[in-house]
Amino acid sequence: MKLVIPFILLCLVGCKEISFQQPQPKGIRALTNIPVDLRGKYLLVDPNSPTPDTLFVETEGYRVGHNPKEKNVLGDSIVLKSYKGYYFLNINGNPEWFLRVIKQDNHGDLMYMSLEQEQNDFGNFIKKLSTVINVDSVQLKDEKLYQIDPTPKQLLALIDKGYFKKITLKKIH
Repeated sequence: MKLVIPFILLCLVGCKEISFQQPQPKGIRALTNIPVDLRGKYLLVDPNSPTPDTLFVETEGYRVGHNPKEKNVLGDSIVLKSYKGYYFLNINGNPEWFLRVIKQDNHGDLMYMSLEQEQNDFGNFIKKLSTVINVDSVQLKDEKLYQIDPTPKQLLALIDKGYFKKITLKKIH
């Protein structure tokens, strides 16, 4: 079965991102369900789309739009972990894992974070990131993957130091 991952969870065209060899943070147990506080509807605003879309977060997974067949559920390919007030959504991109970090504010909105950068600025981003953590590169076919292997403490430090790109998802229900 081919995994369908919504646009908000994968890098947009023209972006590159840092990935991981395993779900993050390391050593933290995966959740089997989405916590009640995160469940609901969120407004997605895509600058390349004339109309916003809706993210539906439910007990066992999430979907974008109103097609229930395009639901993504927690399991081997999508792993959710909770650590120090953050939720870590890990998406298996085989052979790499992509990470989305989620933090809910007091109003129920979600701060949604990723380690993606514009293609034309990615080299500078790698140089900057390399000053605080080891960045490995792996050549796969025509693509070069860049990966890090942080401890949970280092992962939190990367969030605190602003290495993650952030957007806000407004809760609408």
